[in-house]
Amino acid sequence: MKPSIIIAVICLAACNSKWEKLPDDVLADKASECASDSNPSTATLQVCKNYMRECERRREKNIYVC
Repeated sequence: MKPSIIIAVICLAACNSKWEKLPDDVLADKASECASDSNPSTATLQVCKNYMRECERRREKNIYVC
């Protein structure tokens, strides 16, 4: 694996509150971008998984932004 991917994954795992603080409109835009990317890189795929996880977390709280 490339070192940059490993660093990105570690940072994303450590910054869970970053996703919770993301404004609804920004999260919706980012999730939409991920859905339209037909060939994401490994790092992008991990980021997109985090966006989708945050979308699911908000849906559980009846906040439907994405």
